[in-house]
Amino acid sequence: MQANADTMMMPLCSIFRRFLKRKGLKFTTERAVILDSVLRKDGIFEAEELCEELKDAGHSASKATVYRTLKHLLESGIIQEVLLDSTRSHYQIAFGRKPTGHLMCVETHQVIEFPTEELNALMRKICKEHGYEPLSHRFVIHGMSPAARKVEEA
Repeated sequence: MQANADTMMMPLCSIFRRFLKRKGLKFTTERAVILDSVLRKDGIFEAEELCEELKDAGHSASKATVYRTLKHLLESGIIQEVLLDSTRSHYQIAFGRKPTGHLMCVETHQVIEFPTEELNALMRKICKEHGYEPLSHRFVIHGMSPAARKVEEA
């Protein structure tokens, strides 16, 4: 993800700066560090995980700053929330990504991403039939992984 994060950082940094300026907010060092850390993520992540990584790396951004910055990144369209369960918020980079579905094991919490081309086509067809313009969709399957079933059977 390193090369991808570096190539994405400049345009996304500009997008984020413009977004913050429109909101009357500043692009602080803490926000820059959080943005950089988010762009280095590969796949789905949690806010608490990000807080721990920043702390371990010696950065002084508070939890409140991390959560507020994630909210701004959501509003700016750089990241999106992935609703896997009702207890924790999960995120992933939205910018430049094709939509994916998620398969989540209810026992192990393992998450597998999968392509959704067929679902995207179905979404567009349904929206067209009803005169809607599609803006977004989420597809999450909750189930039990083979590993979880093996433990349950033992």
